[in-house]
Amino acid sequence: MKKKKKYYQKYRNYYFCEFILLIGWITNFMFFSKFYEEAIFYVDKNARFMIQLLFIVTYYFDELLKYLFVVFLLMTLNLFLLMTFYIKNRRETNSQREMNVSILVFLLIIAINGIALLTTIIWPLFLLLFIAALTIVYIIYVITKYLYEEKEEFYEENELVKSEGPFPTKEAAEKYAEEFLAHWTDYFSKNGYTLTEFTKYDEKNEWHVEIIVQTMK
Repeated sequence: MKKKKKYYQKYRNYYFCEFILLIGWITNFMFFSKFYEEAIFYVDKNARFMIQLLFIVTYYFDELLKYLFVVFLLMTLNLFLLMTFYIKNRRETNSQREMNVSILVFLLIIAINGIALLTTIIWPLFLLLFIAALTIVYIIYVITKYLYEEKEEFYEENELVKSEGPFPTKEAAEKYAEEFLAHWTDYFSKNGYTLTEFTKYDEKNEWHVEIIVQTMK
């Protein structure tokens, strides 16, 4: 329970940002619903889908453009937040359970809002915006991943690559070290390095973990 609480405190900024985005989604949806009800009232329900879509786009273009921009911004920020949260968790080898629960909640918020907007007549425009937002965030992810791997490609002998703690028990420290090594050993091996962990005990009766890198002989 203590470890779980520590995890959520460590990433509280992400949850706060997600809460702000959720407020943004709700606010935008309230105003958009009012606009959409008014616009759809004048649409000929017997007309073909494309005619209905063109009617709304033509006669409500300016107002519709504002909502499209807000939705695009919210979706992009949501996906970007999810990406950074995932990358940070993977690098720090945190508890899979807490990470998976958090990611599921983030995805659920995106899915609910996305599905709600895709049930409207103007769903093709929202779909294009969602694809554009996903593409932008994916490009950022690829670039970030490439730059990070390039940055971490060269290490000095006995260089400290990770320091974590404090842990209340030796077992907890060893478990963290084991999870870290399990995740990163293959990556460092491909670049000609081995990882070595040291578990240290301090004067406050707490345990710390240090991971150093060594060159393969």
